[in-house]
Amino acid sequence: MSDVEERLNRLLSLIPYVLKNQGVSLKELSEVFEVPREKLVRDLHLIFLCGQPDYTPADLIEVDIEEDRVYISMADYFARPLRFTPPELSGLYLACSALVKLSGQPASVELGSAMEKIGRTLGLAAVSGDEIEESMQIKPAVTEQNVLGQLSSALEERKTVEIEYYTYGRDELNRRRVNPLSLEFGLGHWYLRAFDGRSNEMRVFRVDRIKDLQMTSETFEPRAGKEPEIAEPFSPSPSGDIEVRLRFSQALAAWAEEQPIFSDAKREDAYLICTLRTDALAWLERELLKYGTEVEVLSPPELVEALRQTVQGLLKIYK
Repeated sequence: MSDVEERLNRLLSLIPYVLKNQGVSLKELSEVFEVPREKLVRDLHLIFLCGQPDYTPADLIEVDIEEDRVYISMADYFARPLRFTPPELSGLYLACSALVKLSGQPASVELGSAMEKIGRTLGLAAVSGDEIEESMQIKPAVTEQNVLGQLSSALEERKTVEIEYYTYGRDELNRRRVNPLSLEFGLGHWYLRAFDGRSNEMRVFRVDRIKDLQMTSETFEPRAGKEPEIAEPFSPSPSGDIEVRLRFSQALAAWAEEQPIFSDAKREDAYLICTLRTDALAWLERELLKYGTEVEVLSPPELVEALRQTVQGLLKIYK
């Protein structure tokens, strides 16, 4: 193992160790990770430069060394040592398999070795990638690149297209006929501006959420109207019909307090009570599952029940 790999592995273990044992001494850390004190201090200084995008000072990990005691904050996403779950490994294996198929070239030695290790870990050494894909019983999605090509043709020829579109906020998949007006890239995704025949309004669609696209022979002329701004994938409406109240733990309170999604945020001891309004709960249910026990739903009751049923369903998988 190279020095870089060794140091990276040590850092990925060092951060969760300190988070679990705040105030641990430099001496103990040196003994646990079997590194000299000087090297350990250099590692801790490097952590100062690590964090999440956009890598501003507010996004970087904080490390404090007080009287040879080490404290780490702003790093809750490292609270547990990095380990893949079986579903994550299965998804990684399928992604590698798809990469090989799409490239049309044999897997490189490195990729083949990685796939073999993943297969052994999952107990799938004797199972082919094709057998895994067949067992998933998932209809292959239309590739984004193919959709972009078709949309570009539709824009040039001013042709109406019929799309099957996944609406994240309502967790719905439906078909609609749209008149493509422009393609734009922003926020890391391609977006289609189009006149939507279903709502009779101008709309913005994320291209990677178009699951199927059919060109029609119908042509159109662009309509006059105010073009919408590209919005976040799931922006809650400040005037939504549903009020949601959440209680964040001390670990996430500082983060939640800075989120513009909340219309109100109040401290309650070590917790933070946040309020938001939305027109749909499906997207919020999936988002909240990411934070586990660090957030509690206070209202509405239907969201509490939906989360309870979802968690129970997930637990059954591991019984």
